[in-house]
Amino acid sequence: MKIILKYRALGITLSLLLLCSCATTPQQLAIVPATELPADATINKEAGRGGILSVTLRMEDGEEFPFMVETGSTGTILDKSLAQKLGKRLGIGTSAGWEGSGKADVYAAPKLYLGNTLLMTGNRVWIGGSGILGMDCLKHYCIQLDFAAGKMRFLKPDQVNAAELGKAYPLTFKGNLPFIHHVGLLGGSDTNLLIDMGCRTDGLAGKSVINGLAQFLPDCVWDGETYSNLAVAAVGHANVLGLNFFARHLVTLDFPKRMMYLKRTSVGPLVGDSSTKVGNDEIEAPVKFLKSLKENGQLSGLSKDDKAAIYLEAYSNFDSQSADSKSVAYVRAYFNSRHKSATFGFWKNGDSSICHYTVVRTSKDSPWKLQRAWRTDQNDKMIEEFPVP
Repeated sequence: MKIILKYRALGITLSLLLLCSCATTPQQLAIVPATELPADATINKEAGRGGILSVTLRMEDGEEFPFMVETGSTGTILDKSLAQKLGKRLGIGTSAGWEGSGKADVYAAPKLYLGNTLLMTGNRVWIGGSGILGMDCLKHYCIQLDFAAGKMRFLKPDQVNAAELGKAYPLTFKGNLPFIHHVGLLGGSDTNLLIDMGCRTDGLAGKSVINGLAQFLPDCVWDGETYSNLAVAAVGHANVLGLNFFARHLVTLDFPKRMMYLKRTSVGPLVGDSSTKVGNDEIEAPVKFLKSLKENGQLSGLSKDDKAAIYLEAYSNFDSQSADSKSVAYVRAYFNSRHKSATFGFWKNGDSSICHYTVVRTSKDSPWKLQRAWRTDQNDKMIEEFPVP
């Protein structure tokens, strides 16, 4: 049997660990049928702060595991360590993502519980490198993500008061994945934007749109709302709104009625937390350093009044052996304390040339310093080298 599962991989690795060494047996729990809605779940603190959004699910034998909530995956994926619990293998499936495809074992779906409530899922699951709760389950529910309150709620669609939930965006489904038709974070014409809660940055755009690995937006207006310090990463072909962007809102995903609601609750990124593996401030620190030089008239090639698009062009690690080869789609998450240098491009409005700046630091606790500054044309031909103080 050959089964095709389309999901967005993008180099995520999540160790699937037991959260409770003393599993609770099913006999000790009052099981709620799948026709009922799960109780509110607590949103993990790193979600929307460079980390994934995850929930703890329980299998029928009482063991609990973390699953990433992934609207960019058509199906539910279980860690390979759980294969022995799933009975006879049904066949081999082909998993296709933005970074290629691979083979995966397919099994009949086990019963999965959120709290004591049995979840509605598809009839098959795939075995992979991490636990992913995909659209085969999520499409059955109206889910509200309240990052301000730290809650994930399951609502009855017929009791949703749309007037209180912010702006409405009709959802369309392609390949069982949710999209809205709207302009992207970088502007341009309307396009199909994937609603991807597994994307740990603000958004993704095609490499033809971004010069470099990612573009930083100190200020941005999207659908009439103002935002600050957004990061949009470049990929081969994608138009995506990601988790860090959604975390600035009260998000209601009414999948049964094919509607999304957004009510902005924060202009800037969420404040980092001590449990956050990589905070928003980490990758924005060198950008802020360069912006401060510009605002003080100390950035050669640009005046303090010049408006310019800011791109991340390159970065390096302290330990070259541990350099991350993962997708640049997670440039915010992978830009961590090991990085000691980064090169940014400033493309001034109305000017075809690009100013480049390399900043360095000697350790993760050291301040950033300007090492090199130069200007090129659009073909990367050197125009001039700027002096560095």
